[in-house]
Amino acid sequence: MIAIGFDIGTSSLKTLVLNDKQQILFEKSFPYQYQEPSEGIRQMDPLVWSDTVMTGFKAAIDVIDHKEKVVIGVTGQMHTTVFLDERGIPVYPAILWNDLRTAHRVPKLKKELSTYRETKYISRIISPGSPAVNTMWLNHEYPQLFKRVCHILTPYDYIVHFLTGKYSQDYCDASTSSMYDIQTKSWSTIMMRKCGVTKDILGRVLPSCQIVGKVLPEICEKLSLETVPEVIVGTGDNPANAVSLQLIEHKDPVISLGTSGVVLIAKEDGDFEGKGKNVLFSKDGKHIVNIVQGTVRSAGGAQRWWVENVIRTADFGVDQNNILEEDLGNNSVFFFPHITGDKLIYQDLDIRGAFIGLSASSQRKDMTQAVMEGVGYALKEVMENMGLKFWPQKVRINGGGTQSKIWMQILASILNVQLEVVSGKASPCFGICLLALQAKMDLKCSHEESQGSFYPDIKLVDRYKEGYRKYKKIYKALKEIA
Repeated sequence: MIAIGFDIGTSSLKTLVLNDKQQILFEKSFPYQYQEPSEGIRQMDPLVWSDTVMTGFKAAIDVIDHKEKVVIGVTGQMHTTVFLDERGIPVYPAILWNDLRTAHRVPKLKKELSTYRETKYISRIISPGSPAVNTMWLNHEYPQLFKRVCHILTPYDYIVHFLTGKYSQDYCDASTSSMYDIQTKSWSTIMMRKCGVTKDILGRVLPSCQIVGKVLPEICEKLSLETVPEVIVGTGDNPANAVSLQLIEHKDPVISLGTSGVVLIAKEDGDFEGKGKNVLFSKDGKHIVNIVQGTVRSAGGAQRWWVENVIRTADFGVDQNNILEEDLGNNSVFFFPHITGDKLIYQDLDIRGAFIGLSASSQRKDMTQAVMEGVGYALKEVMENMGLKFWPQKVRINGGGTQSKIWMQILASILNVQLEVVSGKASPCFGICLLALQAKMDLKCSHEESQGSFYPDIKLVDRYKEGYRKYKKIYKALKEIA
């Protein structure tokens, strides 16, 4: 049995082929560009995704024995909204998750939704680029086009439809749409009325491992497929990544340290305490897990800005060899990392970053250290606000930022946890392949390899507690002078 995984990212399609021994047979990215016709407007012609998937599909089957049974899983960006008519043709370009055209509508909408019990939680998570707000915008701005809308999907749902002709969506789709009541597991009547949609347009919520259908005959013919692959419902990139990191089995929180810093925590369904986006996930429709997602929008992105834009080097380890052990926790320079705003703790997309505490004796290495520490403090603040019943002893971490040993030591000491760096194999595309294989066979994830652990240094823990106390005062100070 072979699985093909497609990850519909913001700027590229990732394609991965995995066999039932969990060996990667093929992996490649295929880039594309979204449209940005004016500042803050970010959209995409869905046909670009389907065309690119055909390219990735063709490359994938070239490494597969044509007699092998194949199952396909699709994952990708969440929130991005695709509008289709009754024939499955896009009515309008897909509005991306990072689109800001609706930003001016959100504050008033949040206030209004907070007055209803049914939508109180939705009022906390609704934001520019979310499917509900995107749908309201299209309904208001282009009512004649909106009348043609028969299906509202995410990019990965759209590709499942492209491959099979079937419409589907999973619990991740529903719970992050801002149109779904996560308590009652039903579409919100208030939100449907506000968005101008019906249950028929939104569709039935299905488990991620359910087989939707088979690849259409015309696609099989075009690719000269001898056996017809089946396709599962799929899920969003964060749940798929959680599967690849075995978050649900291990229960240890996971940090993905990429451009953003994403903290993932697995909770039981119904535990919605604390801040963070509650992303529901279910393989079989019986056992639902709440994967809580908390995000620092600029984590690795803040370091990239510092290294590439300010220092102007391609060396991401710049200055780190000059930071001594006695420097850790004793830095007089602080960095507030929210250079692209914050949606979770402060809910302020207009706030910006800052260096604080610079003196005549400050050196560049102090600022480099402050960037790493500032991201660490921000991640700790996220975790503190996610409704953990107890502070974890171990956190597992992956992503590009894990290449820095000194950064990992800083994070372990700020968070006061064992920080286990896990295999680079873990990815949304790997996770969706696992789910595809699990739809057809009994398979446990066994690929993961630890790349080593970092332990908190008790001396640094105490220093960083004091640093964190000071860090938490920065937002209020910046807001007063903004």
